[in-house]
Amino acid sequence: MNISKIRIVAQDEILRGVKSRHVWFFSSALAFICILAMHYSTSLAFLFSDQGKIPFTYISFMIILIIGPFFILVTAFDSISNEVENGTIRYIISKIDRASFVLGKFCFLFLIFALLTLVVAIVGQVDNFISGNAFDLEKMILFWLFSSLYLGCFISLFSFVSILSGNNKIAFTMSAVLLGITIYFFMQGGIEYLKYLTPPYYAFAVSETMRNTSGESDYFNIIKNLFSMLVFIIATLSIDVLAFKRRDL
Repeated sequence: MNISKIRIVAQDEILRGVKSRHVWFFSSALAFICILAMHYSTSLAFLFSDQGKIPFTYISFMIILIIGPFFILVTAFDSISNEVENGTIRYIISKIDRASFVLGKFCFLFLIFALLTLVVAIVGQVDNFISGNAFDLEKMILFWLFSSLYLGCFISLFSFVSILSGNNKIAFTMSAVLLGITIYFFMQGGIEYLKYLTPPYYAFAVSETMRNTSGESDYFNIIKNLFSMLVFIIATLSIDVLAFKRRDL
């Protein structure tokens, strides 16, 4: 693994990659939906106990938690399999080691979605300030961290499927199946411990912090779940790299 090569792969994908416009489109669409929901959330004020303090951050956070994985699916499922299907993978790995290639692809997707979630976080607090509430920098940072890591978990998961797939059709089908299994596990599926293996469990665990307008935060719960999601990403990326190193191309 080489940091400079990871940066080169990510930079090349962002600036010149064929997928770049595709990823920018879907990540921007997700951000637009979040911002649109916040903009029209005043019409849903009756859903909240304190109608003078609409939790704009919570609204956009729940949108990312619910539909974010689907946007990640359509952008990450072919991150590696597309290179395999087009036959360019052998040339690429002759120039860059496999670990740097996989991590560079992950960074490419993660950075774009992290940037767009930051935009959503800022807009949410601006709306909050315009509505007469204080600008909450802490909540803005927490929203950005949890949203980025949450989406990062799914990027690493779908990258694993893409690594194992021989073409894009198989990659998309298996990614959709994996997402379904993840949702099933999160809903417990009759075995409670399975939910601990899913990113939604750790993200939904802090949803009340995003909804809370009193300014109080459960820092132990926040740190615990941030750490858990970070460990999930590191563990999954380690498996991604190992699987790609062992794959016969």
